[in-house]
Amino acid sequence: MKLQNMWQPYVHVFNFSMLRRGEVSMLLPGKANEQCGTASSKSFSTSHNGRLGIFMTIIILVCALGFFAFQQLSPSHAAYMQHKQQPAVAITTINGLKHIMQIGSTANVLDFAGKKAMVDPNPYKVAITPVNLSPTLKAGDVLVSNIGNEDKGTTIIKFPPDAGKERVFNMPAVNGVSGPSAMAFDGGKLLIANSTGNNVLMLNANGSIFQTLKSPLFNGPWGITVGQAKDKDNDKIATFFTSNKFDGKIMRVDIMDPKHGKPVRFQVTQIGQFALRGKISKIELCWLPELKVGSKKWKDVLLAIDPSNNRIAAYPHSNNLKSVVKSQTLFKGTPLNNPGGMTINPLNGDALVVNLNDNNLVEINLQKGSVVGVKQIDPAVVDAQGNNSALFGVAAVKDRQGNLKIYFTNDNTNSLNVLTR
Repeated sequence: MKLQNMWQPYVHVFNFSMLRRGEVSMLLPGKANEQCGTASSKSFSTSHNGRLGIFMTIIILVCALGFFAFQQLSPSHAAYMQHKQQPAVAITTINGLKHIMQIGSTANVLDFAGKKAMVDPNPYKVAITPVNLSPTLKAGDVLVSNIGNEDKGTTIIKFPPDAGKERVFNMPAVNGVSGPSAMAFDGGKLLIANSTGNNVLMLNANGSIFQTLKSPLFNGPWGITVGQAKDKDNDKIATFFTSNKFDGKIMRVDIMDPKHGKPVRFQVTQIGQFALRGKISKIELCWLPELKVGSKKWKDVLLAIDPSNNRIAAYPHSNNLKSVVKSQTLFKGTPLNNPGGMTINPLNGDALVVNLNDNNLVEINLQKGSVVGVKQIDPAVVDAQGNNSALFGVAAVKDRQGNLKIYFTNDNTNSLNVLTR
């Protein structure tokens, strides 16, 4: 811009003064020879000044074109244009996530009639609806279990994925929800580890009860995850895993094909045993079809957090285990600090864990057994008695731009929150 302003007076002289005096006719070949042959010295001087103006204008244009070409071809400009044209690189770990937003409250909710519901809050676990299951339960809807202040909560709360009014999902008066903990979807049904009710509930997509599963091996069901789907040879149509809060048992539940419309048949097998942390053990579970650990590749892997040892453990070939076996340690120690919830990063397969003792979110690379990142997502300081412990439930998805997006419950604020880039 400075170059253009410096030469601007010469451009004006050519455009206007020469036009008034007729020197612009020198640009026309026929009249140029005639005027040059009869011009006086004064005319010659004026023509000379006109030629100078034209010459300077040409120089200006050449310089401007050269500067523009240099700018376009320079490395810095090329890099800037390339950066401007390329989409932003997707954030795939917690290290690039910076913004926390509250989706809604688990205390201030509506009932089926759209009126304010009376609920016992205390949000714990999170489940994300995988596909459209009913007119009122759409893909991406987030469900949160309200375990209650004395573990006697009776509600599951449904949230839209980004914004909107939260509502009670289940029918508290008729389906037996009592102290609900972890949840998982399987075949259009919602499985609930009903810790105080001491059973596993199967709800329909409209929130009504489908069936209640009871077993002598259940002792405060806490964690729950869905495993391998079908096994035609054994008449098995579904499998899920659950863990006990009060005795540290880890169990597989095989669902058999119901006959002639009769209730679901199932078989419970204990496959693992963890020590308690104090009087309880809040064991979260996740199942993976395969997992690479070092140079090995395991199939049909059940993951479990071990709060008493600050550990992430694995049970390979979990659908085929017939009895209690020793688990394989994938990671142990700091920064795990009484882990209370776990999910899998859908973008890279890492474990995402929330700590009860410091309100941190931790990402662990399971293949390498290494720490990817640590992020505090609630500022409250947890004391020795566990007061101010906020984080129990966590779930992760990929957003529309391909970034990691993490939902988590906050027990201190009775809310569902989301962590984004």
